[in-house]
Parts: sequence; C-alpha cells; structure tokens
Amino acid sequence: MEMTRLASHYLDNLPEVDVAIMMPHPGEAELLCGGTIAKLSSAGKRVAILDLTAGEAGTLAGGNKILDEGDIAAGILGVAWRGTMRFPDGRLEDTIMSRMTVTGEFKRLRPQVVVAMHPEDRHPDSLAASLLVENASYLAGLSGLDNYLSAHATGRVVFASGSVAVSPAFVVDVSPFFEQKMEALKAYTTLFADPTEVLARVEREARRFGDMIGVRYGEPFTQRQPLAGDLL
Repeated sequence: MEMTRLASHYLDNLPEVDVAIMMPHPGEAELLCGGTIAKLSSAGKRVAILDLTAGEAGTLAGGNKILDEGDIAAGILGVAWRGTMRFPDGRLEDTIMSRMTVTGEFKRLRPQVVVAMHPEDRHPDSLAASLLVENASYLAGLSGLDNYLSAHATGRVVFASGSVAVSPAFVVDVSPFFEQKMEALKAYTTLFADPTEVLARVEREARRFGDMIGVRYGEPFTQRQPLAGDLL
C-alpha cells in the first residue's frame, strides 16, 4: 500500500487501479463505503482513495493528523493507494481548472469504476465534489482533449451517500467486512465529535440497507441509470 499527501500527478510511477473512491474529505470513503472497499480489496481488486481536500476546515481538524489517521484507516481496508488533492476545504468548486486537474487523476489511476459523493449530501462541498468527479470522468475519455496523457473512459460512476435518504440502485453485501470498516473508522479521532453515536448510527444504517437485500449489513449506491451487477 502506498500513501501520499499529494495527488498522483506528483508521482513518477502509479499502478492502475480497478476502483477509485473520490470523496470531498478524508474519512468519507471509509464512512460511506468502507465495507465495499474491504470487500473489493479482499477479492484482489486494487482500490484507490483520492481525498479532494485535506479536511482542514473540520471542527476537530488538527494539522495533518487526520491524514495520518486516514493512512491507518486505508491500511486496515487494504487500499492500494491513497492521495490528497488539497483543494480548499469548505470552498470546493467545479471549475474548469479543478475539473481538468481531476481529469488527470482519472488518466493516471485509470479506474474501471469511480465512486463519488451523492450530489444532495448536506455538506456544502458535496455537490461540487459530485459534479467535479462526474465531469472529470467524462472529460478523461475524450481523446482530443489534450495530448499529455492518453484518454481513459471510466466504465461506471456511482454515488455514495451519508445524509441523503436514498433509494439505492443497488446494495452491496458487506456483512463479512463490516467489522473491518468499523475498525477503519475507529482510526479517526479528529473526524467525529461523538464517535460512539456515529458508529452506532453507521451500524443502524448498514442493518437497514442489509435488510433490503436479506443480509446483515449493506452499503447503498445510486447511479444515473440502471445497470446490472456489483461494482465490478
């Protein structure tokens, strides 16, 4: 596993991944789809997490501590690579500059699937993050956009949600990996004001979505149009 406080365009070598989780802040990948990440990693799939900001505006944020915790959490989940874009937290925008920067991340990571934040999540960065990732994914597939990196068409963009009452397009059975997800979340001390309550809520929600498909724990995802299958 390789961790970096930088985005991939600062690196000389970066292996391609199967799934890229691109969320606004550190901790959201683990919170929203940590079980799915662990499940994919266990199956031999290469998963990358790209945090669009470093979460520096959070109430409990303290320098780079949340990034240290994110490294530990990613290791627990078996993540192949984690990086940070360092866009400004709380001021994230889907501008042409940020969009083209993230487009480069798609071309380097070359994922088959990307998981973005649900656009209706209540945090002010969520809509911008969702649009930014979805638009960058589209632009990365255009061969005539630039000649610096070869085009890459990501096959599927799906959305994860923490605060939206979603009607999921599909639910992933994460029952065997739920404790792994919880351990990853426990690695964070700068993320939750009341960790006990947050972890209890995570379990309640996982049980609720698991009930939808007849399993103990589930994680929900939405997408623009119905497609068959799991993430891969």
